[in-house]
Amino acid sequence: MNKFIKIAVSFIIFGIVLIGLATYLNNGHIPRFSSNSEKKNYTVSINDVKNLDLDIIDSDVTIEENTDSKNMEIEYYTALERKVNIEHIGNKLSIKENKNIVGINFNFFTEKRKFIIRIPKSSNIDINSENKIGNFIIKDLDIKSLMINSKIGDVYLTNTSISDTEIKLATGNLKIDNLKSKNSSLKINVATGNVKLNNINDLKDISVDNETGDTELSSSTIKDINITNKLGNIEVSNLPSESSDNINLKTTTGNITLSNLTANNSITLK
Repeated sequence: MNKFIKIAVSFIIFGIVLIGLATYLNNGHIPRFSSNSEKKNYTVSINDVKNLDLDIIDSDVTIEENTDSKNMEIEYYTALERKVNIEHIGNKLSIKENKNIVGINFNFFTEKRKFIIRIPKSSNIDINSENKIGNFIIKDLDIKSLMINSKIGDVYLTNTSISDTEIKLATGNLKIDNLKSKNSSLKINVATGNVKLNNINDLKDISVDNETGDTELSSSTIKDINITNKLGNIEVSNLPSESSDNINLKTTTGNITLSNLTANNSITLK
């Protein structure tokens, strides 16, 4: 019996310490308890949006085709400790995720932390996304430009057409499959993660800087290819004949593998 009393007292003391720490982090206010999240929706005409800015703390983001209407429709979830601010000024729509208070969430493992943004397939908009934690997905869309800066999380682009694209990943994998970007540029900077690029067409140039991870490029038509790895392998394969002018590949520690490709001007390996 004494053993169980000691265990119970230990849990009580631990709980008091935990609440005390949360109160301290919450500027002296006792934290409140959250048991579930609430689904919300926001709709705006796509004609009124030219720029979409995202500032995400720790939710997954999916941007996909809206097959039901010509509006931009946003589905998201809020909770006691999680707030979402949506601001529409002029042609700019901003979505910012906030954690306003320290809360204790009993649904930590089942809570829905995601944004689903549906827009018409051909939308002449610029998308700029800052993601701290969470995956980012874009599929089945034609947009003007895309800029992603992600701290922790994977990025997936599938069946998309984008003029100019810049992707920065601190920790996470990047996978792009079936991207069209007529006579434009694709810039990729990854600190830690693998990069897999397949069926990227009509690109003027691509620049990949991968510090730690493997980089694969296949079945693509790109005029100028520049890939630099510090620690990791580079594999380039199945590029159509005369589709590339210059191919420059460099890895400090790793292997370079080439198969089924030619270049009009030069191939440089380091």
